[in-house]
Amino acid sequence: MNLTHCTPVLFVKNATISKDFYANMLGFTVIMDNGGLNYAFKEGLAVWQINPDNIIPKTLGMEAITQSNTPSRFELCFETDELDTVYQTLKANQVTFLHEINTEIWGQRTIRFYDPDHHLIEVGESMPIFLKRIFEEEGRDLAATAKRTFMPIEALKHILNY
Repeated sequence: MNLTHCTPVLFVKNATISKDFYANMLGFTVIMDNGGLNYAFKEGLAVWQINPDNIIPKTLGMEAITQSNTPSRFELCFETDELDTVYQTLKANQVTFLHEINTEIWGQRTIRFYDPDHHLIEVGESMPIFLKRIFEEEGRDLAATAKRTFMPIEALKHILNY
């Protein structure tokens, strides 16, 4: 078997609204516009305005695809070197948050929020940023940093250029 392409696709109620959210709020770049119904982004995600005549809603029912108040069964995860800036931009644009800036048990700072179709999105500090911060907090001790972050020492050495 030779599978060569994988693109996560979000089914959305309105592709233009979703495209605007991902492009304007998260800075994604549109690389394909299929008539305003489907958009693909350079960052590896696509949004599709689901057509009721498509096999998926015909099989599952339209509500199973477009229901916004069902619990999230997945999240889109992103990293950034500018978490505080991303947070302030989203907050200024009245995006709905699951939680504001939170420090995870492994030390990484994250936010979680919803897109217009209520898909859960996480943005966290990039690995190098958060691991360097924890490394400094732990007195530049690799073993202590590995224990606190659940990261193997060899991976830490590589990421920290140690």
